[in-house]
Amino acid sequence: MTGDSGGRVRLVRRIAVVLLVVATGLFTLTAVVAGYLRAEVLDTDHYVDTMAPLADDPVVQNAVADALTRTVMARLDVGSEASGLVESVDDAENRGPLVAALVRSLPSMLVARSEELVRDAATVVVRSDAFPRLWDAANRQAHRGLVAAVTGVDTGVVRIADGVISISLDQMLDEVGDELDSRGFALADRVVDLRSEFVIIESDELAMAQRAVRLLDRTAIVLEVAALACAIGAVLLAGNGFQRRAVLGVAASVLMAMVVLAVVLLIARDVYLDHGAAHVISAEVARTVFDTLLLPLRVSMRVVAVLGALAALGAFLAGPSAPAAWVRTTADRVLDRLRRGERGPVSGFVAANIGWLRYAVLIAAATVLVFWAYPTARVAVLIAVVAGVALLALEIVAGPRRVLSPDR
Repeated sequence: MTGDSGGRVRLVRRIAVVLLVVATGLFTLTAVVAGYLRAEVLDTDHYVDTMAPLADDPVVQNAVADALTRTVMARLDVGSEASGLVESVDDAENRGPLVAALVRSLPSMLVARSEELVRDAATVVVRSDAFPRLWDAANRQAHRGLVAAVTGVDTGVVRIADGVISISLDQMLDEVGDELDSRGFALADRVVDLRSEFVIIESDELAMAQRAVRLLDRTAIVLEVAALACAIGAVLLAGNGFQRRAVLGVAASVLMAMVVLAVVLLIARDVYLDHGAAHVISAEVARTVFDTLLLPLRVSMRVVAVLGALAALGAFLAGPSAPAAWVRTTADRVLDRLRRGERGPVSGFVAANIGWLRYAVLIAAATVLVFWAYPTARVAVLIAVVAGVALLALEIVAGPRRVLSPDR
């Protein structure tokens, strides 16, 4: 009975460890997405910083210039003005056939020339040094609309309809009017108080995502803590002799979660470009905006994947395999050159508790990364380097320098 009871306990423990490993992967995936939403999508400053590079992208510049041109030409209505001029000329007598032909072609010529002039002025604006400032200001205002779209809290500042989020081109239109006026364009005074928008996101699923975004935003910290707690719990519950395998399992679970997230992003990108953004926004602009907006999420995903790979590497090097043993032996020889003297009280304490101290360093590094307000790849690398230096210091302090025999 005692043997059967012990076997059941071990079985239950292994099942619990497996469940914790799986939960670590699931919580890590959702925590990465929630952290991205909170730090990038719902934070105005970070959102504007993320979208700022688009001001220098030729695809976006050309699309904005086209939108400005269409708006200005619709207000000028050069065709109607030219047609009225033609009708007044039609009353004149003694017109030759060449003059009549020129008069009939006058509206189209004036429209073409005016559109060329307006497009050139719009291009000057989007290529100017002022455009990044105007772009950032428009995105800062539009971010309120984005937050309203994904949280369901409408501020009434930016138009949100049918899954479309737009930025205002009003200030840019004023710049176009000033450019036309500087060129002596007679109708430039009509380019006043124009209102227009430039679509940056179009998706019918925005309304459906509101509930999920609100939930992830509220539970972002909870998910990060849960992922860390499940990882620690799996390692501790595994017990002596199985903790290395538990670390490998946790690392593999995290890596698999990031692979799944990468695949989901690729599928979402294809679906959005093929179906979600085909009506209002061009494919090139949709692709550029989508990739720019999701770049921070991809960076976070890669950082977490690298940390998982490092954890797996550490667990592998602690194993009994020949390559791991060779690495440990080589490292021990290098560390032995750095050690000095006999073991004292501090080194004795460190040596007696080296295992727990290693876990403490790793847990502290993971905690700092989790609670860092806006972790970047540089922050993650810095934390990993500091943790590595701390682990190296523990190894140096833990053991005294070995005294080599004369024949060695």
